[in-house]
Amino acid sequence: MEEKKTRRRELYPTTVFTKEVIESVLVIDPSLDLDLLNNIALKKRPERSLEGNLNHFTKKDLLELGEDLGLQIPSSQKKGEVVQAVAQQIEGEFSKLLPYFPVKNLEFLARFRGKGSVKINPNKLSFHDISHLQNFGFIFLYKGGSAFTLVTPTELIDKLEILSDLNFWKGAELNQRIDAYAIALTNLYGVLDIDQFAIVWNRFESETLTPAMIQDELHALGRVQYYWWILDELVISSYFKSIDEVELFLDNVKQVAYYAPSREDLITYFKTPYDDQSPAASAMIEFLSGYRLPAGEQIEELMGEISDACIMGERMQDVFNLLNEYGLLFNEMEEIDRFTELFAQMNQSCRKWELRGHLPETAKKGKTS
Repeated sequence: MEEKKTRRRELYPTTVFTKEVIESVLVIDPSLDLDLLNNIALKKRPERSLEGNLNHFTKKDLLELGEDLGLQIPSSQKKGEVVQAVAQQIEGEFSKLLPYFPVKNLEFLARFRGKGSVKINPNKLSFHDISHLQNFGFIFLYKGGSAFTLVTPTELIDKLEILSDLNFWKGAELNQRIDAYAIALTNLYGVLDIDQFAIVWNRFESETLTPAMIQDELHALGRVQYYWWILDELVISSYFKSIDEVELFLDNVKQVAYYAPSREDLITYFKTPYDDQSPAASAMIEFLSGYRLPAGEQIEELMGEISDACIMGERMQDVFNLLNEYGLLFNEMEEIDRFTELFAQMNQSCRKWELRGHLPETAKKGKTS
């Protein structure tokens, strides 16, 4: 009898992206969380039917929702016709899209089995509980008095029985981990091919996935997530807005092997496109924190764009133009020198997309990190 071969992989006791790791990045400041919920809540009387709830939307919002669901509705159609078309599409797409939603959303949705609405204290609800559910019209959020009311339309109630299926939850958890890898790897590389995705996945995970299997899953996931997109055999960061930008980037990519990330690298780059714990990044954040931006933007937003400039290898003048756009002007030459010094340090400690995730110094030496 032929001996069964065990494939080589990193032997870790758990998957890289555990539920705890994924949910650790979903923590929002409570006041901001409440603002997000209040902004999306309908200030109307809750309805029971799909069409009744959708009637509270503006026609513009309905057309955008229809597009998210794969519909192309002529803007010349009357609002009532748009409501009917979107309602039918929600019913048809509900069971297809649900396995690709965040597990946190699905756990919240399970509360609705056997009932169409739930009233909840604002302090007991997080935006990340309902993010995708609300965005795709599977749940409707209402604000009345001091409480939120959440409604799942009657047409969808019976379909919630799928949440009783253990295999459904196993599939949803797998899809969530694949999405986490896509976020981490596009943050690390900018653009990567499916083959590299499969190499990294199969190094750490117990489920063996072929490039074709990953490609199919990413195409399905791509309908409901926002941080990356897929084109043919390329997985692309949402930093790139068009195929023209991607092609221009690929023209400049150095023909070196991809950097091989560690387990810790994957978790770091899942959380942010740059290592915010590096001494260079910490020093830059500390320096910028001494300034107030006139337009009310957050220093964190500016730091993200400065990091993008490092990752993309932009010129120093482009970075100063960015500071001008934010209204951050230095008054003393010492300030300019200090910023330039800190940016140079970040530049050397930041992984470069054009170097396929390598650091500048290690790529120069022809080594991987």
